[in-house]
Amino acid sequence: MRKSLTLITSLLSLVIAMSFIGTAQAQDDLAGKRITSITVKYRGPQTVARQRILDNMSSKVGQKFSADKIDDDIKNLVSKGLVEDVDILADPGATTLRLIVEIDSQSLLAGVGFTNNSKFKDKDLLKDLELKPGTPITDAVILKGRNKILEKYNAFGFPDVIVSHRIKPTRNSGYSDLIYSIAEGQKSVVRKIRFAGNRAIQSHTLRNLMKTKQKGIFSFITKSGNIDLDKLEDDRQLILEEYRNKGYLRAAAPRFGRIPLKDGRVDLVLNINEGAKYTVNRVAFGPMKIFKPADLAPALRLVAGRAYSAKKITEDIKTIRSYYGSKGYADANVKPIVTNSGANRVNVTYKVTEGSFYRVGRVNIAGNNKTRDRVIRQEIPLKPGDNFNTVDVETTRKKLQNLDYFGEVYVSPSNSSQKGYRNIDVAVTEKKTGSLSFGVGFSSVDSIVGYINLEQRNFDIRNPWSFTGGGQRFAMNLRAGAERQDFSVSLTEPWFLGRRLSLGGELYYKGSQFFSDEYDQRNVGAAIKIRKPLGKRSYIRAAYRLEQINIDVEQDASQDFQDEDGDFIRSALSLNYVYDSRDALTTPRSGHKIDLGIQYSGLGGDVDSVGFSVAGAKHWNLWWDSVLTLRGAANVVEGDNVQIFERQFLGGARSLRGFEFRDVGPGRDPASGEILGGNTSAYITAEMTFPVVENVRVAAFYDAGFVNEDSFDFSVDQLHADVGLGLRLNLPFGPLALDYAFPIKTPDPEADKGGQFNFYINYEF
Repeated sequence: MRKSLTLITSLLSLVIAMSFIGTAQAQDDLAGKRITSITVKYRGPQTVARQRILDNMSSKVGQKFSADKIDDDIKNLVSKGLVEDVDILADPGATTLRLIVEIDSQSLLAGVGFTNNSKFKDKDLLKDLELKPGTPITDAVILKGRNKILEKYNAFGFPDVIVSHRIKPTRNSGYSDLIYSIAEGQKSVVRKIRFAGNRAIQSHTLRNLMKTKQKGIFSFITKSGNIDLDKLEDDRQLILEEYRNKGYLRAAAPRFGRIPLKDGRVDLVLNINEGAKYTVNRVAFGPMKIFKPADLAPALRLVAGRAYSAKKITEDIKTIRSYYGSKGYADANVKPIVTNSGANRVNVTYKVTEGSFYRVGRVNIAGNNKTRDRVIRQEIPLKPGDNFNTVDVETTRKKLQNLDYFGEVYVSPSNSSQKGYRNIDVAVTEKKTGSLSFGVGFSSVDSIVGYINLEQRNFDIRNPWSFTGGGQRFAMNLRAGAERQDFSVSLTEPWFLGRRLSLGGELYYKGSQFFSDEYDQRNVGAAIKIRKPLGKRSYIRAAYRLEQINIDVEQDASQDFQDEDGDFIRSALSLNYVYDSRDALTTPRSGHKIDLGIQYSGLGGDVDSVGFSVAGAKHWNLWWDSVLTLRGAANVVEGDNVQIFERQFLGGARSLRGFEFRDVGPGRDPASGEILGGNTSAYITAEMTFPVVENVRVAAFYDAGFVNEDSFDFSVDQLHADVGLGLRLNLPFGPLALDYAFPIKTPDPEADKGGQFNFYINYEF
């Protein structure tokens, strides 16, 4: 309000100034005069430097006078908080014009004080405000401080806190103290959330919809139990929306009531009047020219004979607009009309205003200071002259956002100077796309590993020194520990030859001592990969890999392992088909992923084999946000002499968690007790996870699998199985899984070593 009044006052000053100018000489004459000087005068103390005032004005010495620029200058100086008030006057000469800028400066901050605060000391509040002495006391500064105080009190269970302020001048001219007055209110921490009158929807379902949560054992981390009045009102609306989505069109509920208990705890109670459940009698359309009702009706979610649903109406509006938008009718508007049709029945009519047909005019891009225009344009499916398609406009926004180059992406149509055309305006704000990270990772298999990762997601190999803006992906990774040493450098071009074809290359070194106590393995090589999308969710990937594999067997190992010793050249070509509809990479709640692959090793080199693989996962989101996951894999390798680095093993964190790493399989060495591996493996996992608090889930799982010696031998005679419990933690440094499992079926007695504990980062389930 204060800023609005200031702006209005300033605009009135401008009007008065322009009136003065008009009496001296017509504004049309002034517009032709050049500004010869700009004088800044202060009505009060000089708290803002003259040069800063001039730098924030578009009117400059030497330019021609412009009333529009004077208007913009006043708005800019006030909106930035540089001045409390401003008048810009003109003193015209015969051929010259002198501008006089008279300002009332903002008071500068001398100090911050508080009154009526008992929960927190002054120093605790001041620490959070981050207000520096000498800062102009603008509305933005005052509001920022107020919001910080509100956040602090809300975080400690004071939802009713009220914060006001006053500005107190000091003896030091131009400086004032900012005093916040705090009415703390009563502490209110949620013990329970209860509902009354809800018969159609269970209470736990309504609770799960709410952002406000009951106080839990991890509330010191999650802040559960705290009340934010705005969020609580949003929760009420979400509950009513859920009722309307299930047919309860007239459902109503007043605000949440609070029942006080002891020690500042309260119960939240919401009384719900569900009303009658409405069904849809008929779904119809108003007059249309572009489409017929029969064209649109099959795509509608809301159908006659089913319960009324506000959500389905919203989805239908979006669908109808998408149909019109795909035909170039960007302005199509859909209005649902709901009318009564007997007892607890309604008719829904979609009235469509079709608008005009448009083609694509110019595609304007702004804000990309580093990223090349072509990197953005190649993600835009619409080209000048195409039929304007509003669906592709939204697709463009999502594709650009998914690049992860930009903090904000705005894609919108705008009027074109060409009749029948619409321009597409793309505005982006770039963010940092390079990262350097280092730290320590760990798992129960390869122990503690230090790592350094260097990544540039928007790399440009053709832009030396800067190396940014070309849309390529560059990564360099180093991992070193007692059981593994890895190094890799990779570069990927997602638009090879200007087509939606990804081409990548990688150089790598992998030293692995955790496979076995009997030998160490080292892989050094290079790979070339090509990936081609087949649709929104599927792609094929081809790769050629040339590597040297060294198997260094311990001198005291048995003859079976000694026979594996040596250096091998593997030249391999692989092809994979992948379909992925999961809604997230970590903790997906719906969708599935399938990966079918074949690999041929034998394009020269020492290894001659063929491998086949299939892997998949399916996810269901069930009650209380629980997630059921079924996943599994099968692998077959065939060849005259399959080496140990191509054989199959099970056991450990990624397959059968009740058994030691690579301890399930045929060919157990009598001397060391280690497995030599087989040519066929398969396993399946059923896992159920339940939320405990935000970012923490518990898991219960069952694993079963086998490894057989011969290729394509899927006999389950050697089926091993285990059950277990675990935790899934989504931590700042990455997701962490903790599992404990024990065998329940062990055809190989030596594989049963009791319960196994597994922990590992970067899990994907």
